[in-house]
Amino acid sequence: MNLTTTADSVMMFCILASMAIFDALLTLLSVIKKGFCIDQRTLLMQKTNKELKAMLIGVKRISNLNKKQLVDLILTTP
Repeated sequence: MNLTTTADSVMMFCILASMAIFDALLTLLSVIKKGFCIDQRTLLMQKTNKELKAMLIGVKRISNLNKKQLVDLILTTP
């Protein structure tokens, strides 16, 4: 191996490593924006009653519940 081949290999490694680090940082920032920082209650209140009832398949006596009660039930169900 000569110096040019070694330098090319090191440069390629540095470029690939910096791309991987940049991608990891973007992923971490997107988790904060989309993930655990958003209030689940607010997210569920944006859904329709039909969508909330679909999330509660197998739970009995939900047909007469309003949206707030459905959201409370979803948040308390394990």
